[in-house]
Amino acid sequence: MAIARPLQVSSQAEGERVRLTLVGELDIATVPRLEDAVDAALAAGPRSLVVDLRSLGFLDSSGLRQFIVLADRAREEGFELLLVRPPEPVLAIFQVTRAEENLPFVDEPPA
Repeated sequence: MAIARPLQVSSQAEGERVRLTLVGELDIATVPRLEDAVDAALAAGPRSLVVDLRSLGFLDSSGLRQFIVLADRAREEGFELLLVRPPEPVLAIFQVTRAEENLPFVDEPPA
């Protein structure tokens, strides 16, 4: 049985880009942590927000919803959003729901 890993979010400013790296599980209990990190990152007014999902071990529907809302926010507020693809089990959630087709996924984080 896998042991649940609470979500950890680290933030790194890279010029006009902010990178958030998610490690652990994104679910109804940890979504507020992601929301807070996104709000803090965007408060600085970056032109680009990269969310690195490569270490995300679990995603539920509330986490999925956050990425859809974030993509809408990026369009409305005019910043670039890039989502670095998560591991296959997590990516499957995006694929099964067809959300992957409408979200800005990249295979590698930008340099």
